[in-house]
This record gives sequence, C-alpha cells and structure tokens, in this order.
Amino acid sequence: MPEPIADRLSRFTPDGAGLDRDALLFAAGRASARPNRRWVALCAALAASQLVTAALLWPRPPAPGRPPVADYRPPEAMPLPSPAPAREGPNLVALRDRALATEGNLPPPQPVESMAPPAPPLRAFGAAALLLPE
Repeated sequence: MPEPIADRLSRFTPDGAGLDRDALLFAAGRASARPNRRWVALCAALAASQLVTAALLWPRPPAPGRPPVADYRPPEAMPLPSPAPAREGPNLVALRDRALATEGNLPPPQPVESMAPPAPPLRAFGAAALLLPE
C-alpha cells in the first residue's frame, strides 16, 4: 500500500546548496528596475536647456566706452495740470463734500420707484405649469 503523502512530505529535506537566496533576490531586483533611456535623455536635455538659458540671461558688464543700457535719469519737474473747468450739473465730489459738511441737515430722501419686479420670477419647473393645461 502506498505511503500517505503527509508521511512522504515530512521526510523531505530540501537541498539548498545549488541556490543562493541573496544572489537570486539581487538579480530579480536588478531585472525589475531597468533604467528607461528615454527618461535619462529627457532629463539630460532639460538640464542642458536650463544651462543654456542661464548662460544667455546672465548679466554681463557693459562694453568699455558704451553707456550702460539702463541709464536712469530722474524725471524733470513737470508743471501741475490746470484745474478742470467747472461742469454744469451736480458734481459728485461737491455733493459729497456738502453732505459731509452738514451734520444732520441732509436733504429729505427722494421717493424711489418700487424695486420689486412687476411679475413673480420664472422658475424652471414652474414653466411646465404655464405650458401644459391642467
């Protein structure tokens, strides 16, 4: 009668002499992390473009005998503009000054038209009631 499988497996002793666990894991790690040459080339191109940009925009001293490019001269004194001619009608600044100068003596408020709309506002679902007969 054949032996039960559990007895056969209990007598099994693996031989690890042919396998190096550390070397196997190291090789698997190297194989999974292959460098992508396109990313390396892209990073190199971006770094080179940054170096070219820095070289082109680096400030240089002016050539001898030439004035600097940004020669600052303070502006000359300009005459003050003449006051604007008086306009007809209410001037907002004058009205504000007059209102601030009179404490408590403000003119009575003028009647204002009703600010409510003449009809109720139209609602999205209320439009169906207008279109469909009941």
